[in-house]
Amino acid sequence: MKRLLFVAILLGLLAGPVLADDAAPAPRIGVVLGGGGARGFAHLGVLQELDRLGIPISCIAGTSAGALIGGIYASGQPLDKLEATFAHTDWDQLTSGKPRREDVPFSRKREDVRNYLDLSVGIEDGKLKLPRGALNSQAVDLYIRYLTQGIPAGDFDRLPIPFRAVATDLANGDAVVFDKGDLATALRASMAVPGVFDAVEVDGRLLVDGLLARNLPVSDIKGRCADVVIAVDVGEPLKKTEDIRSWLDVLTQSLNFGVSRNVAEQKKLLGPDDILITPALGDTPVTAFADSPRIVAAGRAAARAQAAQLARYAADPAVYQLWKASLSQATPGRIESVKVDAPAGRSRRLLEDKLAVPAAGQTQSAFLANLQDVFAEGDYDRLAYRVEGENGERAVVTPQPRATGPDLLRFGVSMEGASNGDATFAVLASHRRTWVNEAGATWFNEARIGESLYFGSELYQPLDPTSPFFFAGGFRVSKDAFSLYTPEHDRRADLSLRDSRVSLSSGVALGRYGEWRLGLFRGQVDTGLRVGDPGEFPSASYRLGGVETRLTIDQVDNPRWPRNGYAVRVEAQRALPDWSSKDYEQLVSYDTGFDYVHTTGADLTWRLTGKARGSTQEGANIASLGGFLNLSGYQNDELLGQRVALARLMGYWRVASLPFALGTGVYVGASAELGRVWNGLWDGKDSEWLPAASAFVGADTLFGPLFLGVGNGRGGRWTAYFYLGADY
Repeated sequence: MKRLLFVAILLGLLAGPVLADDAAPAPRIGVVLGGGGARGFAHLGVLQELDRLGIPISCIAGTSAGALIGGIYASGQPLDKLEATFAHTDWDQLTSGKPRREDVPFSRKREDVRNYLDLSVGIEDGKLKLPRGALNSQAVDLYIRYLTQGIPAGDFDRLPIPFRAVATDLANGDAVVFDKGDLATALRASMAVPGVFDAVEVDGRLLVDGLLARNLPVSDIKGRCADVVIAVDVGEPLKKTEDIRSWLDVLTQSLNFGVSRNVAEQKKLLGPDDILITPALGDTPVTAFADSPRIVAAGRAAARAQAAQLARYAADPAVYQLWKASLSQATPGRIESVKVDAPAGRSRRLLEDKLAVPAAGQTQSAFLANLQDVFAEGDYDRLAYRVEGENGERAVVTPQPRATGPDLLRFGVSMEGASNGDATFAVLASHRRTWVNEAGATWFNEARIGESLYFGSELYQPLDPTSPFFFAGGFRVSKDAFSLYTPEHDRRADLSLRDSRVSLSSGVALGRYGEWRLGLFRGQVDTGLRVGDPGEFPSASYRLGGVETRLTIDQVDNPRWPRNGYAVRVEAQRALPDWSSKDYEQLVSYDTGFDYVHTTGADLTWRLTGKARGSTQEGANIASLGGFLNLSGYQNDELLGQRVALARLMGYWRVASLPFALGTGVYVGASAELGRVWNGLWDGKDSEWLPAASAFVGADTLFGPLFLGVGNGRGGRWTAYFYLGADY
């Protein structure tokens, strides 16, 4: 009613001059916002300048990023609030295709400390299954829901500003124009980049990014709801031959051919009274989301450069203020009930229980947070929802099971080398099967093939699907290689250490934070000589079994290249005489560590790390130091003893972003390290505290953390290092 009153007054003011002066009515101004990924932030700057000039907008049409910004503004979101939201959004996290790691239950993220690729592959009927999108879109979906404030489905002509969004039908390539329905779904479909994000299914059609069909949708409003069109083109220009240097450039250029042609066709529809604005974005990549303030400013500058032309369509200040007052976004209602749109069964019942709304109702923000927590458990590819009811008081959730199924495979690589010629390479693999039984059991398997070998398997059984208490049983076999060095850094011998054991434990899951376990283990350790004098280094075998406990807390945002968070690990073992060889009956061993990571506003990250490992018995469970970031200047595991400790402070500054297909960022940094060895293997003496340092260039890449560095330490020597995906 309030909006209708505003419109009536506005029409009266606009009609007044017509009756008095017999002048032509003011033209209806339509705005067209094209697609362009992060370059689309320029649309916000253009809209801000139109607002400053006092130009009322009759309707908006948008594609991809243009649909997102146009649709949010059309729904009544103030431009200054939208700019602040974009500036404070963690775009790396939002476009990572993963929930915040801090929110993921520990049982789902415990293998993340290995260097696996982010891509998970499923198995079904003996065949591999790949997801339809390289990145999961759940975070983007919920972000759009947050921006639209849960507006109920309806006619887009009834929004504060009538709106159209354009997507592409993946079956035939036709443009699909949204003029009604669920606003958030329309925006999500319009920006579903093919192959990157999953297609959106609407009324039986699979829809992807509208840029493939109509990236600058002039025809959808020209002559319909608009007499004059202000079109904003933020698309990437075609590259010159000399600028096409990589496969990514070739792929981008191929896609841009078709896009540029459909944009050119739409530009032909612009008349002499229409205005085309092309912000000067240069080679700004479509993935530069973190650069939103600069891109918004470029949009403002482009509109100001054409202010004289735009000013022709400015309304009387009083009229414009009335129009602007009609744009208020509806206050989101409270969610009072949740319906799960899925077949009846165990999965639906569990989901209904987890999403149950308190008797007093729930705010949209609280419901979104709960939905994200449930998604982080990893059982679904997507938890889409829409709101129904006059005030959006009912949420309908549509779960989309994992396309890859309950069996997930992950792969990775690890490479490391040093200037002295040492180099290693390993292939990593893991398998996880969820919902082995009705109680929610998970079967884990991991393998490493390289100079060091590993295979482990464990069945993790909670008491029931919602219980924090669990039992776990499994086995592992590992074979590690050690080189023995003299104090002069000369290699003296190469040893192998084979450790086989079975274990049974019980514990309590601490939700997203970690877990605590207590259990029994039993196994055998065999040492052998690979290179060296058998008389000096005899082989040995011994049995070892006893009680073990482990507490793990993990709230690091990215274990491969952390920027914020903390982690604590405390593990201890006590041998039992009946299960252990004579010389090891009283053995107590421990392995502990902590990490604290914080990134400042200047994109400078500080990481403080501490490690300690050892045993109460000489010659058992040899502990080691040495290698890049673990006393740089020494070889890997060069310093051996009964006990070791290391303290390290790293600082690294993000200097550039990587395309999301290649990773996240490029860094320069340095480390200061301090380590000590007790009861050294060679002389039986305790070392002094040994300082070391390194400097490096690194990147968080698709294949894991990449380091190129140089380091030295007291008693060591200058050494250059190359690390890819190594556990540092």
